[in-house]
Amino acid sequence: MHRKISKSELRAHLASDIHGHHLGPYVHDIVLGGNDGIVTTFAVVAGTVGADLPDGVIIILGLANILADGISMATGVYLSLKSQRDQYARLRQEEEKEILNDPAMERAEIEHFFSQKGLRDPELKKVVDVITSNKKAWLDTMMYEEHQMAEETQTIPSVHGVITMVAFAAFGSIPLLPYLFGTADNLRFATAIASTLSALILLSIARSHITQQRLLRGSVEVVFAGSLAAFVAYGIGVLLHSFFGVTI
Repeated sequence: MHRKISKSELRAHLASDIHGHHLGPYVHDIVLGGNDGIVTTFAVVAGTVGADLPDGVIIILGLANILADGISMATGVYLSLKSQRDQYARLRQEEEKEILNDPAMERAEIEHFFSQKGLRDPELKKVVDVITSNKKAWLDTMMYEEHQMAEETQTIPSVHGVITMVAFAAFGSIPLLPYLFGTADNLRFATAIASTLSALILLSIARSHITQQRLLRGSVEVVFAGSLAAFVAYGIGVLLHSFFGVTI
């Protein structure tokens, strides 16, 4: 026998039932922006050091990367999410027209979807009757089952774009700090490497905290991916210098 839950109990439960971290909806933006900021900025540092270019070039290219790439990523995230929302709205309008013009076919689709989940009559017929008796439930079900799309009412493209840009700039500036704040010339690149590693670890800690993932596993994934990209960038710089003898 199930305990009867009152409406007031349900409202209180829903109000307090927060799963995961409050930054959970933005973890993709934070990790995407932060990791790309760290890797691309260090790629500039490592590539220019590998090519034996002056420190002034590193600073100019590094700052340009933080500003230009940060804005580019923000607009890319905004346009991507906006396009997804526009696509959802268009497909939902099409489904609404199909329900209006040929309800029997759309009902048959609902029946098919739930029979694929293992439901059989009479439960199947009851489920189909309930869903098709409510237009919103019918549309929501068609969108999810036929197009694998669900309405994300909390998704605001501009907010995700801004968070991506802030994460990119905040984490991406760390590898550049030794060149901006008077570190001894012979220690700058080594300090930049240490700063990059620290930034990757900091990002991995933030990711693990938000996703409630084990810290060691999250750190290894982020640090390995970022270090691999940084190593490749430095190697390319050395290779180009050896081939073309680039110097300024």
